[in-house]
Amino acid sequence: MITELANLKQELISISQSTNLGFNITPATKEQIETLAASLEPLNPTAEPTNHIELIQGRWRLLYSTFNLEQETTLQRLSFGKLPDVKVNVTGIFQEIYLDGQQYINLIEFTGVSGVQGVGLVRGRYTVEDEKRLNIEFVETSVKSANNDLSDAAFREALGVDNDSPLEATLSFSGWSDITYLDENFRLMRGNQQNLYVLLRDE
Repeated sequence: MITELANLKQELISISQSTNLGFNITPATKEQIETLAASLEPLNPTAEPTNHIELIQGRWRLLYSTFNLEQETTLQRLSFGKLPDVKVNVTGIFQEIYLDGQQYINLIEFTGVSGVQGVGLVRGRYTVEDEKRLNIEFVETSVKSANNDLSDAAFREALGVDNDSPLEATLSFSGWSDITYLDENFRLMRGNQQNLYVLLRDE
């Protein structure tokens, strides 16, 4: 069983990485990922994931999802309609979960048309509903330069955003995520819209 689990996990990681966050997915590869995930979930070594939040805590890199995010998109879409309608290209997606303050943060790295690198953040707070489900209340979205090396004015200019356009805004909506597989460095989640997420711990 241990060998089967390790093989399934490695195959799922490899195929997920090849999809470029799911942007380059084909129907056949999508079906393959779904089959592998469904085979791996019954072998979950952490029977009650939310009772082991210490395993979930930290920074995770998204390898693949069925969230239907587009690689060429806008800040407006990344922020649920709150931030300016500026074109960006998504280069990486991460998730951070912390016991302190029950923080649940989605981070989307992007490059603007000018080449400027930025990060979009969607902040929330989680509560535990049962042995595998986290309820998330999203409270804020914002965008900043990737290395915090630009002033507000310089970052706005690079993005092509004027001083009157917001770079942060409040949010007020909720969702949930079921953690269906969890070990020290790998996690599967299924969200409230039946989306599958494949994540690898980011060191």
